[in-house]
Amino acid sequence: MNHAHGDRVQQNDKLFLVLLLGTLSAFGPFVIDLYLPALPQLADFFQTSASMVQLSLSTAMVGLAVGQLLLGPVSDRFGRRKPLLLSLVVYTVSTVLIVFAPNVELFIALRILQGLSAAGSVVISRAVAADLYRGDEMTRFFGMLMTVNGMAPIVSPVLGSLMLEYTDWRGIFLFLVLLGVLLLLASLRFHESLPPQRRLQSGVLASFTVYGAIVRNRAFMLFVLMQSFAFTGMFAYIAASPFILQQGYGLSALGFSLCFAANGAALVLGANLGGRLSKRRALTISSAGVFLVGIYTAFALWLRIDVWLVEAGFFLLLLATGLMLPAISSLAMEAERRNAGSASALLGFMPFFFGAIISPLVGMGDIFHSSALAIAASGLLTLLVYGWLRRRGDV
Repeated sequence: MNHAHGDRVQQNDKLFLVLLLGTLSAFGPFVIDLYLPALPQLADFFQTSASMVQLSLSTAMVGLAVGQLLLGPVSDRFGRRKPLLLSLVVYTVSTVLIVFAPNVELFIALRILQGLSAAGSVVISRAVAADLYRGDEMTRFFGMLMTVNGMAPIVSPVLGSLMLEYTDWRGIFLFLVLLGVLLLLASLRFHESLPPQRRLQSGVLASFTVYGAIVRNRAFMLFVLMQSFAFTGMFAYIAASPFILQQGYGLSALGFSLCFAANGAALVLGANLGGRLSKRRALTISSAGVFLVGIYTAFALWLRIDVWLVEAGFFLLLLATGLMLPAISSLAMEAERRNAGSASALLGFMPFFFGAIISPLVGMGDIFHSSALAIAASGLLTLLVYGWLRRRGDV
């Protein structure tokens, strides 16, 4: 750990930091995914259509993406601790209000606020890691963060299903309130990682102009693009797999959730392995993997071969994607250390932005063909950007 930033930074115990930052980084996906099994129940409760209830999923994702862009520069200007605590307070209040939402329109609106505030936890957890660590140590720390982070999509829908055995959708959101309170209490123990002399000195509005300088940083933007293209394939899988595996191949809901959990575990395993390899090796193997597995999976989907050969493709695709995450997060944050909060925000925003575009596209026409094209294209683009980074000497 870097001890050069004064006594208050040294008081952050490493195990405490891993647990806190890991939980904070996983908080956004957890808030989005936990209530998924309750969507049909919500449609009945509010006496509305399934698509109207699904809109609450989209608004939470938009909030999570945009919130990172807003809170990144704020944390570069005021430090990490105050914006983190404030975002957790807003999150807790908005989630309490969701429990008492009288109609679906207010429920959807409050999900935007919930997503916006949960974004603080995600963006600040990455920025703190960049404040405190350097080089290989930062890559290993990101590896640990991604491992905890990757557990959220595996655990949350299963946990949501179990909770519905004993409670209704309101019980799920009350659990999210409790989680917010516990995180707020834990964050009170967190000591500021960005000393005043290293903060942006401009006003709050002026601090947003830093995005202009970040976007002109070619190396940083290429790392962001590489991660975003790889995530495009993953979002295509997430959006299409329920329909492909359940409707296309006739798997049961349990069979699908087991496949979903296995593929989530592949992402975690990949991130764990990626944190132990050298950055160049991790990116070389993962970019080639995302491309080759993407082509294989695209052919498997296009030809509708055996379900387990398709599932093998999904598993390996997420393994290869996970492998690149620690190295790419570390290299990107290393390239923009001076504006770590804003850089972390852009790094978090772009994959969600790409995901928001690709998710409805894979549902157009024949879902097997459209998702095959999306996965193949994302693999090819990931490899091309990596080649560009190698030619520039950034990797």
